[in-house]
Amino acid sequence: MREYGMLINTSKCVFGADNVTFLGYNISAKGAKPLEQKVESIKNFPIPKTVKELRRFLGMINFYRRFIPDAARIQAPLNALLTGSIKNSHPINIIGEALKAFNTCKDSLCHASLLAPRL
Repeated sequence: MREYGMLINTSKCVFGADNVTFLGYNISAKGAKPLEQKVESIKNFPIPKTVKELRRFLGMINFYRRFIPDAARIQAPLNALLTGSIKNSHPINIIGEALKAFNTCKDSLCHASLLAPRL
């Protein structure tokens, strides 16, 4: 590692651990999972009332989109609410398909399974 100019801060290193928290994921030998507290905050996210709140929700959910099967298809009604040049403070009304998509996104992440590492 010295050959490549890399330094290790031993106080930040974890050796021999069964799992570690790294960049928003819980990593183990079996694979990766979203952090429980992040999933909980998404689960408790209220129905967005403005474009800004919807963008915030989509940003949170998209960080873990690899855990949600067919994420693009599920989120399509929510993304449709963002089409056009809409101001962040613009009020939105999430009903029908958009409300179903909102709840499906939250439920899918709450029931996400472990992602196995690629070998």
